[in-house]
Amino acid sequence: MSICLNIFLAFIVYFEKSKEGPVDVGVKFKESVSTEDYTLTKTLFAEGRKQHISENTLKKVNEIMSAGTSFKTYQLLEFDNGEMVLLYLTPNKKYEIQDVRIVPEEHKPLFR
Repeated sequence: MSICLNIFLAFIVYFEKSKEGPVDVGVKFKESVSTEDYTLTKTLFAEGRKQHISENTLKKVNEIMSAGTSFKTYQLLEFDNGEMVLLYLTPNKKYEIQDVRIVPEEHKPLFR
């Protein structure tokens, strides 16, 4: 019984560790764009959005890239009344809130 429980727990830990987070997707995006592997880049997009991202856009991203990159993780809360709050999260797997910003009216279209 103890062996079965240990194996079960090992599977749970393995699958939790192997889940991709936002930073993982950002790293893959940067690597695939910087090597101009736009076919690989397109695999990172949601199925219904792939056709909306042009190769020209990806080339422009490649042109503006620099060697140093910081990865930031945000969570947008959009309320029924139209208000928005942006949470700045730690970039690790624990995802703790580092800052809270109320989104100004003029920036809301960026998130829609």
